Amino acid sequence: MKISILYTSVLLLLLTPQKGTSQNNSIGALFNESWSKITYLVDKQPVFDVSKTKNIIISEIVNNIKQEDSHTVDTYDEFVNQITNIDGLTLIDRDKTTSLLKELNFQRSGYVDDDQIKKLGDFLGSGLIIFGRIQTDNFAQNAVKDKSLLTTNGCNTTYRQVGVYSLDVNLKIIDLQTAAVLFSRTIKSKIEKTSPKYDCQYPPDFGSTEFYQLAKEDIGIQFGELFTVHQKEYEIDFQTHRKFNSKLKKAINLLEIDDFEGGYAMIKQIAKTTAEGKARSFALYNLAKMQLYNGEYDNSLKNAKEAYLLNPKNDECLAIINELK
Repeated sequence: MKISILYTSVLLLLLTPQKGTSQNNSIGALFNESWSKITYLVDKQPVFDVSKTKNIIISEIVNNIKQEDSHTVDTYDEFVNQITNIDGLTLIDRDKTTSLLKELNFQRSGYVDDDQIKKLGDFLGSGLIIFGRIQTDNFAQNAVKDKSLLTTNGCNTTYRQVGVYSLDVNLKIIDLQTAAVLFSRTIKSKIEKTSPKYDCQYPPDFGSTEFYQLAKEDIGIQFGELFTVHQKEYEIDFQTHRKFNSKLKKAINLLEIDDFEGGYAMIKQIAKTTAEGKARSFALYNLAKMQLYNGEYDNSLKNAKEAYLLNPKNDECLAIINELK
């Protein structure tokens, strides 16, 4: 796996005493942002192989009440754009198969008729059909109040508007000849935005349109990445502890100079040799995070669970567990 470091702290910070450390109450770790965070690019392999597939159909996309609307049409268009960019793959125009797709009635009934799927296979030969259902399509916003002594209008309260758009699409990929479901996954997009602070007054509402446009584009990109080699940017905010900080700094230093194998091996060694409860929880979390981004999902889930059991205050473990369960 190819790793490219994008940005890290200045190496001088690794060689000089650090100031301004603070206690992270959520995980109980001594945390210093200046050296324990790293961002890098990882080459990710496709999770579904279409290299031997010639024909593919994207069937209708429906919403959570099994109907079509403007958002299902937008999602279909995003998927089409991604598929047409894959060399060697022919996207079958839905107009050519409309009557057969109507007979399938898969999305509206929730039932897959194997015989009807095979009719498409007889018509097209080998290939795949992709069905999609939007499960979550929601925008919410909330004004958050903060106390401050620095406001200018005679009050000590500021407000920020926080907006979140959630868009989740469930996919099923079915073989046209066997009618077997080859792949099923829900791809999720969550777009968040926070307004500037407003003194003594509520900020104006966000419009949902910008959020939605970003979410649907993100869903389209994730869809295309299922089938192609791509790069993902990851950030690890390592949890620190006085019992292994010196070794962790060396591991991060190796990662910074693109020695992924060396840095990863040291992260593993820290987890293996750290025995005390909280320190071991932090070391296992660091390992689980590396394994998550390295595609070692079973090991990542195992170590995240162990880390959480050792220290239930280590809430960051739950993010890994929830992603992989």
